[in-house]
Amino acid sequence: MAKALPSRSRIYAGPLTDPHNWDGFEFRPDDIIVATPAKCGTTWTQSITAMLIFQQPGMDKKIGELSPWLDIGFKNRDEIAARLRAQTHRRCIKTHTPLDGIPYNPACTYISIYRHPMDAHFSMRTHVENMVVDLLEDRFPDDISEGFRMFVQDPSPNGDADSMTLECFVHHYKTFRDWAHLPNVHMYHYADLSRDLSGQIGKMAGVLGYSIDADLLARITDGARFGTMKANAKRIGNSGGPSIFRDKAEFFSTGSSNKWKKYLSADEVKMYQDRIAELLPPEDIHWLENGEATPT
Repeated sequence: MAKALPSRSRIYAGPLTDPHNWDGFEFRPDDIIVATPAKCGTTWTQSITAMLIFQQPGMDKKIGELSPWLDIGFKNRDEIAARLRAQTHRRCIKTHTPLDGIPYNPACTYISIYRHPMDAHFSMRTHVENMVVDLLEDRFPDDISEGFRMFVQDPSPNGDADSMTLECFVHHYKTFRDWAHLPNVHMYHYADLSRDLSGQIGKMAGVLGYSIDADLLARITDGARFGTMKANAKRIGNSGGPSIFRDKAEFFSTGSSNKWKKYLSADEVKMYQDRIAELLPPEDIHWLENGEATPT
């Protein structure tokens, strides 16, 4: 009997996500799919991946072109598909959809990165404030406490992709955790990249089949540091044409952790702790909040 493999068992849609962009998409055997919840280090991971593919730092300056968001809901799907078809290098494809909502190909590599859920929530609040279009403002009202309550307590309807709730975040994690034993499914943590960027890049290089020497690893590590990437974004500015962001460099915000501590009361933190304890066992909570490099 053949062993079970991941399958596309749910269809996720929302103001940011168009699941039909996956319909008829043709994978190549060495494709890399970076599938993460929002504001967990997606662009960071894409940029590291691109630097490894091209064996040089600085590829974050073109990451939107090199690593398109395939199932983005507010851009022309035909243009995205055409851009990916035209690429002759190894492809890196971005999505925020859980693993049970995207096609699975055993010849491809699936990478996800996670972050403390409360850090992701507050980073997303800053992200939404920097957007020039109203796509998610209903999920991030001016009342910070109410927005946090919505994040913690609101349920995620079946098929929801973009409500940005804790339940939605945890579900994304579970879809990867359940298949992390497969040789082509890999999980990383934002905190581990922050603590040991060089070591985590070295692991990612091995996962992707790249052998890099110490000099190249050091140069890619320097190129992937938060300050370097934010400076690159600031230099590029708005030269890339129309953007949904007021300030492209602020897409990277501060990159810090525990920013939620200055916003939340002890009761609000307890509300989060009680809710996540309903959703996950203690060992999963510990990894999701802290990392410490175990699943790769």
